[in-house]
Amino acid sequence: MAGDLFCEMLGEARRDRQLICLFRDPLDLRRFTVGFVEAVSDTDYTLQQVDPDGNPDGLDVGAIDDIIEIRRESRYVRQISLLMEKEEEARTVKGWNGNPHPESCLDEALRRSLAEQLVVNVLLATGDDELRFHGIVRDISETHVRLDVLSDDGEPDGTSVIRIDDIAGLRMNTRDEWKIAMFNRHRMHLYL
Repeated sequence: MAGDLFCEMLGEARRDRQLICLFRDPLDLRRFTVGFVEAVSDTDYTLQQVDPDGNPDGLDVGAIDDIIEIRRESRYVRQISLLMEKEEEARTVKGWNGNPHPESCLDEALRRSLAEQLVVNVLLATGDDELRFHGIVRDISETHVRLDVLSDDGEPDGTSVIRIDDIAGLRMNTRDEWKIAMFNRHRMHLYL
């Protein structure tokens, strides 16, 4: 009877071209496979797997009887779907319009991220320790920068004011920053 429900859900996911999570390992219920159902029969299935970034990751062919659980529309699956929808945008990097010989590359990058509301990954070097965090630049003075800090899931995590002199590095427009920006912009959709 359960096999019939699994077949039905797999068939619906195939028809709707919707990502699903398949759980098959009874010893580790935290392990699962995410992908699109390519084919389903009464006894087995073929899943086009995707990795956590939404990239194709090979085929998974298995028996329906080995499935423990199927999930659709989970928060994690919605995040991967969002990444896949925005793939072109995430790979497109706007051209550098700043001064080719800026007085300070960091200052130029901070001003660009402020103007374009980009998510940045800030590296602070304080003595022997280094700290990385993501945020959106909200204000810049001659000596300080104010950022809205974001978690790795794009959730707001407070406001931080730091000295520009303490910034050892800055990344922006990489895939990681695009993911966090997407999660932040669409966080209400992800939790519905």
